[in-house]
This record gives sequence, structure tokens and C-alpha cells, in this order.
Amino acid sequence: MLSRRDFLWQTGAGLLLPLSVHAQGTGSTRFRHGVASGDPLADRVILWTRVTPPTVLVAAAPPVDVRWTIATDPALARVVASGNVRTSADRDFTVKVDAAGLEPGATYYYAFTAAGERSVVGRTRTLPPAGATRVRLALAACSNYPAGFFHAYGRIAARDDLDAVVHLGDYIYEYENGYFGDGTELGRIPQPNQEIVSLADYRLRYSVYRTDPDLQEAHRQHPFIVVWDDHELADNASREGAVNHQPDTEGTWAARKAAAYRAYLEWLPIREQAGPDIRLYRSFRFGTLADLVMLDTRALRDLQVSPNDLAALERSSRSMLGSAQERWLHEQLRASARAETAWRLLGQQVIFSRLSPPGRAVGTSDPWDGYPATRDRILDLLETERIRDVAILSGDIHSAWGNDIPRNPWSGYAPRNGAGSLAVEFVTPAVSSSPLFWDGRAEERAAALMQNVPSVRYMDGGSNGYTVVDITPDRLQADWYFVGNVWARAAIRPYAWKKPAG
Repeated sequence: MLSRRDFLWQTGAGLLLPLSVHAQGTGSTRFRHGVASGDPLADRVILWTRVTPPTVLVAAAPPVDVRWTIATDPALARVVASGNVRTSADRDFTVKVDAAGLEPGATYYYAFTAAGERSVVGRTRTLPPAGATRVRLALAACSNYPAGFFHAYGRIAARDDLDAVVHLGDYIYEYENGYFGDGTELGRIPQPNQEIVSLADYRLRYSVYRTDPDLQEAHRQHPFIVVWDDHELADNASREGAVNHQPDTEGTWAARKAAAYRAYLEWLPIREQAGPDIRLYRSFRFGTLADLVMLDTRALRDLQVSPNDLAALERSSRSMLGSAQERWLHEQLRASARAETAWRLLGQQVIFSRLSPPGRAVGTSDPWDGYPATRDRILDLLETERIRDVAILSGDIHSAWGNDIPRNPWSGYAPRNGAGSLAVEFVTPAVSSSPLFWDGRAEERAAALMQNVPSVRYMDGGSNGYTVVDITPDRLQADWYFVGNVWARAAIRPYAWKKPAG
């Protein structure tokens, strides 16, 4: 009998399924940024839109009254809830509603009306009840507007078999055009065309991204569960600063971080949590099938240290999560195990797997290799309290990975059958950002990496795309779907990794 730590490999079929809600245009001029839903629970979901102000002088535009409706049919005839809300320049004319009183595991349709004009109709879904036997989650990360088209979002939108989209960060990038992707020939120049720093900058950058038709359609078709990575703030962001933040010319890091956080809450369909501090970590229960724990590995982490400073890297006081979030994570894992939920999923940003041998400098101190004490405490918990069936969902590194998570990939671990692994990790490739291996030697480099790090079971470092995690009580399977050239339309090329249970 196969245990959950054993693995089977297979190629994926990669079928694109038909839409139940036909693709629509961008809607009225009142709703240029479409509609979205997010943070679904079993009985409620966040509904989002933005009312386009009648003037480019947003701050001078008067408040707008908006009506929202949610129903069980696309024609919005069988209404289950509705209401009115007012928005204004104070929140950049975005609208967010927590629509409650819904049934678990059900599909709903929603729209907004303002000044006699109606938005497109969106589709959303609540989380399943206890006893659910299947959940499918799409994973996405790293969508860089000037670097290429968002084909992966278009493919996600075209699927009719998803319960939610889990976005693992780098939803936007903060750079000016040409710094990390040049969108001049594509007509995809980000605005403002400078590194964004102020609240107005961040708001405008989101507004440009949200005009992309593939991203709009993905939001319209599926609820999103999101968390930020660094580029929603600034490169390699931490609690104390960022690589490209210059206090002498860009103001305090606290002010910039607050501006980025405010714009993020305004423009993303995320449920806002009370309190003055930044808090994006939260959890979602997919019946008795899976608990999804979303982590913030950016805004609360300690500042990075040199990848060559082994003493500093291994200092136990350094934290990837901050003490409060780390305690919360441990309690979430314990509670999920006590509840006998089948699977525990950790949605977070940077690669968790150990890629550098003990006693050696790490390749980069940005991911979990740069915060080994926090990782060790998580693995201690899994091992000592026998918390099994854990999958870590990651983005950031612009490549696709399927990894075992042993304490040490070079000792006490058997690659042949996964013995010694305490969890697994699925890393989703970038939507449009330049792949990790961009020099035409992707297969060669991936093979060398897998040779050097035996816990890496699958790796593609030369492609853009997205991932689907397919969950049943008996197995968890990751399917990677790749697009070819983000500068041109391309077909999907799938690959799959299945983890059976016993």
C-alpha cells in the first residue's frame, strides 16, 4: 500500500473545459476595471468592482452610490442578496462588499449598478461543506505587465473546473518601463512610468493592470484568494526596508509600505481584518478535505543578511514570519490535524525547499534558505507532533518545481520513494515575468539542479504558465500548464505530479 509520502509520476492531459458564463466585454464606461470576487468562505464571499470616475481628476469627483446584487443564475433573476454602498475618492472609487447568507459549495452570479449603468456579470463560488470529495485550485504568481501578455490568466479564466484561484504574489511590479521588461512594442507601458512610491502611484499602477482583458476575465470567472509578495511593495521587501527603497529621496519605508498596503486592500477582493497593523495572513477551510493557510513572508520578516554570513543566517532570533504570525501558523497546523482534515496547504511566496547543503553559503538569502531557523521550527512541529499530509504552495522564483521537503536532502532522505520527507512543495511558474532560466539552456540547467539537490523531483525553469492543484481524500496532484511565448499566443503544454494516499 502506498503512503502519502510515496509518489507517482505521470504526464498530464491538460484539457481546457468550456465556460458556463460566456466571455463578456469590459462593460459600461462606469466599470472599466470589471468585477471580481475573493476570500470565499462557506457562507459568504467578497464582491469587488471600481466605479470609473467621470473625470480624470479623481480627487475632485463626487461620491457615487452603487447597488450590488448576487443571485443563483446568470440573468440575476433569482436574487439571494442585494444592497447599496457608497464609494468615493477616499478609496479610489473601489467597492468591496462581504455578501453573506450564502450556501456552501454553490455557484453564484453578481453585478453592480451605478448611475443607471450595470457592470458585467461575475461568477463566484463558496467553499464546500464537510464531506466534499474534490477541490481544484489554480495557482498563479508574478504577472509583470510590460514583460508580456497575461496568457496564463486567460487560460485560467477559460476553465470551468476550479473552486478558486490562489494568487501567491507579485500581482503587480513597482518598476518603470524597461527596468524589468519593456512593454513599448506591446503597448503595455505601466503607469506612472516610474518606480511607484506614493499612494497615488500604487493606485494608478493597479488601475493599469486591471485593464488587462485576461486578468479581468479570470477575476470575473473565479474567486481569488490572494497574498502579496515583494513587488506589490518594493524589491525584496521586509519589515525594515527594501532593496530599491531610498529613504533620502523616497521618504520613509513605513509611509511607502502603508501606501502599498492601502492600495492593495482597495484593489484586491480581500477581506479586510481589523486593527492598525498589516495583516494578510488568514486561513480557509475547504470542508473536511483541505485547510489553506495563507502566509505573509514579506512585510513581517527580518531584513535579509548576506548569503555568505552563515552565523547570521542561522541565528535563531531571525524570523521569516514574525513571532505573532509564526505562533498563529503553528496553531493552525495543530488545529487542522486535530480536526482530521485530509490535507494542510500553506500558501506563501518564496521557495521553501532547502537548496544549499549544510555549512555552505546559500545562493540567495531571500527565500527560506535565508531564514533556516523559522523553517526548522515548522519542520520540528510537523515531525514531533506527527502532522502529516502538508503541501506548500509557492511562487516568486519564475519557474515550476515539485519538491519533497526533508530536513536534509543529502542525508536521511531517499529520493527513490520520498522516505524522510515531511511535506511536499509545488511552485508555480510566472504568469509573464522572465523565467528563471532565460538563456536557452533551461533543460540543461534544470537537470543539473535536480542532480545537485535530490529532493527536487521536477523542475522547469524556462516557461511561463500556471498550476492546478487537484485534491481528493486519497491524493493531491499538481498539474503545471505552460504557455510558450508571452509575446504571442501559444498552446498549453502540461505536466503533472500526483501524490497518492494510503
